[in-house]
Amino acid sequence: MGGMAEHNQLIDAVNIRTAIRSFDDEPIDDDTARQLDMTLAPLNLLGDLHLQLVRNRPQVFAEANASGHLRNAANYLAVVGPKNDAEAKERAGFYAERAVLAATLRGLGTLWVAGSWDRAEAARHCHIRNGEELYLAVVIGHPEHHVERLAKSYEELAEFQRTHRPTKSFEQFTAGMSDEAREAAPAWFKAGVEAAMKAPSAMNRQPVTFTYNADDDTAAAHIDPSAGDEHWALNDLGIAKLHFQIGAGQGQWAWGDGGLFLHK
Repeated sequence: MGGMAEHNQLIDAVNIRTAIRSFDDEPIDDDTARQLDMTLAPLNLLGDLHLQLVRNRPQVFAEANASGHLRNAANYLAVVGPKNDAEAKERAGFYAERAVLAATLRGLGTLWVAGSWDRAEAARHCHIRNGEELYLAVVIGHPEHHVERLAKSYEELAEFQRTHRPTKSFEQFTAGMSDEAREAAPAWFKAGVEAAMKAPSAMNRQPVTFTYNADDDTAAAHIDPSAGDEHWALNDLGIAKLHFQIGAGQGQWAWGDGGLFLHK
């Protein structure tokens, strides 16, 4: 598969991914699990992370399933990385969201969870090496009524993504820019921001803003301290950066709050 074909598929995944809270009770089969593990292996190498797929552990979500907040949640991506490492938390958001988009293209449903799970129970079922910690989890599985869902067109799924939840506006996502600067910004920057607007974030707080600097043709990503997302902001920064990069096309981020994106 060429780079361009893969990139177009990732844009499709960005445009149809939504948070799924209700799952069918059909397990993730061995073949699908193998394919997901094959996706995780290079992401772990690139990100120096320890992302893992854990199947058939409904007890991790027992309380949320019982309360109706989740339904039939039983599998998760364990987002594991180095302890006390801010950059690793950002990389975890970036690379685990890449796995989320791969799962989306396979017709699976996902949900990043900060609460709604038993962290201690989850930690018992994944491998956490010395010097590592479990940051967060992503619930994964077949969405409820997934057979009917698979019959929906790309356009129907993209329209649902666009309208299913409130989102901050383009202006809020580019809060550090004037109207003139927004207007003058290149198409790649606008496309990047629009893709980032579709990114998941803890408690849907969307704590990341973007600016464009015409002098050196770079973008920057910033954590918005007023979003009240101090616990998960670095993870959300990584997720938003991935979505921006996919939307913008070719280019690369520097890690960190205020990190620059060089468009290629």
